Amino acid sequence: MSEAFQYMRKVVMIGAGGSGKTALVNRFLTHKFSEQYIVTIGSQFAVKTVAVDRDNGSSVTVKLLVWDLAGQQRFDFIRSSYYKGAKGALLVFDVTRKNTYDVLPNWIEETENALGQRIPIILLANKVDLVDERVISSDMAHQFVEENGLNGYLETSALTGQNVEHAFYLLAKSSLN
Repeated sequence: MSEAFQYMRKVVMIGAGGSGKTALVNRFLTHKFSEQYIVTIGSQFAVKTVAVDRDNGSSVTVKLLVWDLAGQQRFDFIRSSYYKGAKGALLVFDVTRKNTYDVLPNWIEETENALGQRIPIILLANKVDLVDERVISSDMAHQFVEENGLNGYLETSALTGQNVEHAFYLLAKSSLN
């Protein structure tokens, strides 16, 4: 049985391959973590409803249509077609791999080029459970958010579940504005 909802929003998971996008989506949907890494081919699609508190004190239900886009460069040619209709994005990087952070501007540019406009984008610093392997600081990420006018920043872990639900909540809320 499907849940009732007031809004439906297509959102995209973007970021370099191996940054943890699919693991975050799976954690959001199933509340579980899988150690197995499977490359996303093209895109994967998931649906879940989120209750969002409005500024006026009311609450609405948003059905998120989550498109998990392949991050590998070899899928660049097909990825732009999956952006159509997106109302928000979670931009994910792996805090243990600098190269996933360095390409963040490319993802913002690709999104804007595909849609012809800026949509709400929330930056997710993923894999923060790997404390000893971390190479990208919170300060660097906060500065990136500020310099690029993004809609928020969270530190996440698909392994522990840290801020995963909150990331999708913020995205759902941002997509309504």
